Amino acid sequence: MCCVCLCVSRNMATAFAKPSKQVRAKLDSFVVALNKKGIKLLALDFDKTLIDIHSGGMWEESTDKLVPHVRPCMKDLLETASHKGLYVAIVTYHTQGWLIKELLHKVLPKKVANKIYVQANTSDFVQRQRASSSGSSSDGSSTVGGINRSLIVNLNGKEAHIAAVVNDIYNDHSVAIRKEEIILMDDDINNVRIASSFGHYAFQVQQSVDYPTFESFETMLLL
Repeated sequence: MCCVCLCVSRNMATAFAKPSKQVRAKLDSFVVALNKKGIKLLALDFDKTLIDIHSGGMWEESTDKLVPHVRPCMKDLLETASHKGLYVAIVTYHTQGWLIKELLHKVLPKKVANKIYVQANTSDFVQRQRASSSGSSSDGSSTVGGINRSLIVNLNGKEAHIAAVVNDIYNDHSVAIRKEEIILMDDDINNVRIASSFGHYAFQVQQSVDYPTFESFETMLLL
């Protein structure tokens, strides 16, 4: 039976099975390693990272139908990282930031969900990116090097999203986060490579990701 049918409460965190202590230890050890490495911001992609499908950038069904697609290991990563004092964010090309926030509140405790920053490709976000451009095309749309500015967020990976989150964190908490204090986890290898070129830590998330994967991530982190 679908976990959506098992839960009456709007918060569906209890619908996820608890991992064994041995399996959970791999996640806990990874988050401890992030702290030791000086990581302050964990930025997580949405499609095929937090969830195990690609939403198409705009989800046309109910948020409840996304709940079974949330990866338990990634849900627990968000919660554990938040409890350990890291700032946590979802950075995504998905356009419905409100839907992601609603989903987080369905699968995580309210106090955790409220702390997570979500930077999606909302119309406001894209407009801000256009406004930051110095070029302008003949039809009035912003361009950079002859490329429409609305595409820049994709060409620069998740850097514009991460920069927006870092700015929000500074405004909210007066905490300045440096590039080497950020880690991106994303299924798209191009976004991972771009993040690395900007001086962040970055790991590619494979479709088979699960709790044991965090052990491999920790090993790579400490190399």
